[in-house]
Parts: sequence; C-alpha cells; structure tokens
Amino acid sequence: MQGSILAGRYHIIKHLGGGGFGQTYLAEDKRRSGNLRCVVKQLKPQFTDPQTLSIARRLFKTETESLHQLGTHSQIPELLDHFEENQEFYLVQELIDGRDLSKEIIPGQRLSESEVMAILHEIIEILVFVQQHKVIHRDIKPTNLMRRNSDRKIFLIDFGAVKQITTQIVNTTGQIPPTIGIGTGGYMPAEQNNGHPNFSSDIYAVGMTGIEWLTGILPHELPKDANGEIVWRDRARVSDGFANILNKMVRYHFRDRYQSAAEVLQALNNLRRVRPPTTVISSPNLLTLMSNWTREHIIGLLGVSLAAIFGVAAFFTPEIRKMLGLEGADNLASYDNTAKGIKIKYPDNWTKQEESNAITQEVVQFISPKESEGDKFQERLIVTVEPTTNNKTLDEYTKLSKQEILNLDKNAKIDKEEESTLAGKNGYRVVYTTKEGNEEFKKLNVWTMKNDKAYLITYEAEAGKYEQFLPVVEKMIKSLEVQDTK
Repeated sequence: MQGSILAGRYHIIKHLGGGGFGQTYLAEDKRRSGNLRCVVKQLKPQFTDPQTLSIARRLFKTETESLHQLGTHSQIPELLDHFEENQEFYLVQELIDGRDLSKEIIPGQRLSESEVMAILHEIIEILVFVQQHKVIHRDIKPTNLMRRNSDRKIFLIDFGAVKQITTQIVNTTGQIPPTIGIGTGGYMPAEQNNGHPNFSSDIYAVGMTGIEWLTGILPHELPKDANGEIVWRDRARVSDGFANILNKMVRYHFRDRYQSAAEVLQALNNLRRVRPPTTVISSPNLLTLMSNWTREHIIGLLGVSLAAIFGVAAFFTPEIRKMLGLEGADNLASYDNTAKGIKIKYPDNWTKQEESNAITQEVVQFISPKESEGDKFQERLIVTVEPTTNNKTLDEYTKLSKQEILNLDKNAKIDKEEESTLAGKNGYRVVYTTKEGNEEFKKLNVWTMKNDKAYLITYEAEAGKYEQFLPVVEKMIKSLEVQDTK
C-alpha cells in the first residue's frame, strides 16, 4: 500500500497500524494546499458477496454521517472524506499531532487524584457531546485518547461504530444479527462483550481507565469480588468522593451505573463544589506564641481586648467595614453575562474572576478582600449555569444535588434546607458544613431552574466568618436576574 495513491489524491506515506477491522495509514492529500497530511483508514468487509456489500454500503453511509457530525467537536478528529474503491471502504480523518495516553502514562505508573480527575473531566465532557448524537464509542481506552502536542488537549479517536461495517454477517433471512462484542478486554463491560452495548458501556470504559491510572494496574489484572465488582480501592490513594464516582461508573450491571455521561459530569461538578479548600494553613498553638511574646506584644493584646469590649461600635465604622469587605454592600457593581443570560450585583471591592470551564460550568466568582496578610481563606460567591438532562424538574434536581453533597463528601453535614426563590423563580436552599483537617467551613447553595438549565449560587466561608459576610451575600443572591438565552 505504501506509495500508492487512493481516490486519485491520497498518497500513502506509511502504515500506522491495524488489525482485524482494517488498516490505518499516514497519507498526504495532493489536492490540498501544502499536501496536507491526514489519516486514511481502510475498512475491509469480511465477505464481498453482493448482499453483504449492499449492507456494508448502507452502514458505511450511516456511520460516516455520524462521524461527520462528531467531527464538529474541537476534540474529535474531523472527517475530511470517505469513499469506496475496489469493494473496500476508506475514511480520511484529521491528523492529530501528538501521542496516545498509553505512551504518556505507562503501566505501573500511578497518577494523583487531581491529575486523574482533570483527565477524566476532559474525556467525560467529550463523551457528553458524543452521547448527544446518540453514538456509542465502544472502545475507549488509553490508546484511543490522544494528547495533542500544540495545546495538550485530549482527543477521542477511533470510534468503534464503523467497525461494524467489517464484521457484519448476513443470516439466511438477510437480517443482521446483534452487534458482536467490539471492544477491548478489561475496558469492556459484560453487556458489551455480549453484543449489547449502551451509553453506560462507554462510562464503564472511562471509569476503568481512571482506575488504571490511580492504581498503576491494567484493568484485566484487577481482581473481582463474588458479585463481579472490581476490587481496587485498597490499591490507590483517593478520596471517598472520587472513589464513589468511579465505583458507580464501573458497576458490573449497567443498570447500577450512571446512565449518561451528563450524569457523570454533574457528579464531578458537584464533587468540585463540595470539596473544601486545600490551602488552609494550620495555626500555631497560642501558648507557644505567648512564650515568645515581648512586653509590646502583651500591651498589644490588652489593646485588642479593650477593642473587643467596644467591638460592636467599631465593627460598623467605615474603616473596619472596608477592611472586611462589607463596605461593598453599599457600593455594588453590576456583572452582566449575555451569553449565559445572567446579571448579578457584587461589592465593588470584591475581586471578579470570570470562568470559562466547560467541565464545572462555573461562570464567575466574586472573592472578598484579604482582611490581613494572615487571612487563610477569602470568602467567595460562585455563579454556575449548567444544562440539565431528561427535562429534570426542580424537585428531581434538588434531590440529586442533596444526595451528591452527602455522597461525595463524608464530612458534609446539612444544617438547614428549605424552599426558596432565586431570580424570581421557585428554588431551593441548602446550608451545610464540612471539614478539612481541623478547619471547618460552611457553604450555602441556592438554585433554581429555567429553560432546561440549573442556575446555582454557592457561597463559601470559614465557619466562624459565615454569618459575618452573609448580609453581603444575601444582597448578591437577591440581585440575580436570569434572562432567556438563544
């Protein structure tokens, strides 16, 4: 094949690999400026009788239409061309200059939880798009995940759906039997091995890939319990929240797994929201500090004590209010995001950080000023806009969100919950506490739904300062406006 020209334009440079389903080649397109390099996949039907070829042509047309739609995603190779030549079928796809993750993350190497979570976030976001187009990949594994050199983005390649073209066997009635078990052992769940894949089959494969990176053990080498469930938790350093998500992704029976990538994404987003800050600095013991104090320190302490006596009056002076970020409650700036259809007011002395994260769906954060150089955690308010699935009602979204808070953070304790309003619509409010080491944090989540989207405001503070900033936060929450988006 090397050196040959296909369809009068694709010059085959070298063989890249292949197997029973076909061969893959690096080629140059002689009709494109600069002889654009591309990937040519050759698909050979097992049988070439007229009836089988007719079915193969129909499947090829259907699957290439699907691949063309998928290729509109920025992290799926674009389908450039497809054709039939000498009773063989060819796909021409965008060449991704990079290397697959099996070469980047070698067996035996363990990645940290944060590294694995970041990669899985990226994969799941792509898979949400794939499932929106009613496609099952069937063969997600490290070798089918490419990291592009130019920007380090991960690409999902080699969709197994087109492999059906090369494996169809027509029975005596001219009908096509159920799909054979296309996939790779260890990453492929039981129902897919039996020829009945569904959306959760791809979720299983992603979960097993994540477990492989956390444990450094190939999936087929991990033991299973009497119920067929993967035993891996004792072989990795991972939080309960993330482990619970992975366990649900790889449950033996598909009905026990997440039923869509969108559900996995929501669980990961919720884990991101409930996870307490990791930048807390432990405070020195007070007696240790006092042993090193000078006369000036002691006098200063007396001054602080006297100030505490008159603290109520001092607290409301303009200087103190400004230092604590409360003065901004009287001086509100306006944030307007027309793309997301939201408006909200915030204290003009708080820092605004716009987000552009397709994974967490966060839109913007507002962060309080530092009270002093020793301020360990700056209180913040986060606005999130995320699409919902299956036309969820407010009650359904509320139930799921409350479950995720408790399931993903073993330290979470709901202190108060009640019906509420947000942006003039019915909503729900949950206040809960959580811990990071010896530090306690308090969070407020308020959400509502409109136009198949959930609008969520999250307020995060150290437990001891939660009430201090609550008046400002309540003004911000009350100011939120949600508009119709295209």
